[in-house]
Amino acid sequence: MGRYTMSKPSSSYLWQQPPGGERLRFLDDSELIIKDPGDPATGRLAFYEYRAKPAAKGSPQHLHRGHDETFYVVNGEFEFTLGATTLAAGPGAFLQVPRGQPHGFRNRGAGEGCIVGTFGPRFAPYFRELAQVIARTGAAPSMKDWIELYGRYDTHFY
Repeated sequence: MGRYTMSKPSSSYLWQQPPGGERLRFLDDSELIIKDPGDPATGRLAFYEYRAKPAAKGSPQHLHRGHDETFYVVNGEFEFTLGATTLAAGPGAFLQVPRGQPHGFRNRGAGEGCIVGTFGPRFAPYFRELAQVIARTGAAPSMKDWIELYGRYDTHFY
């Protein structure tokens, strides 16, 4: 399980100083930091920071049926794939992916890259489960297990 650090909790706002958030390790020395897991009861979106070493594969193409997703490239060079379309994205690039749109991404640059963005509030547990599998096995889930895991969060491979 990741580490969650909140500098100043409040019922009206969330304030964090670096390195605040729940840190989850993935393959290729990449890390997702959930800054705010969102709130399914109110619909508040989750906010994340994703850091990836050069050539990190990131996410295979998939689609969400239950939420939209956003990506903002803070630094580095990423490649986004949307169905048959490939987009090169550097610092300042923004991508909004509506539910039902296939998408995937990878760090295509020679240095570490960082993305921040949002996803639906019911999706944060998916990342926790994926990180637990990787921590336990040192590998991604089998395709059968990954399909089942995605399915629990209304997400499917493309």
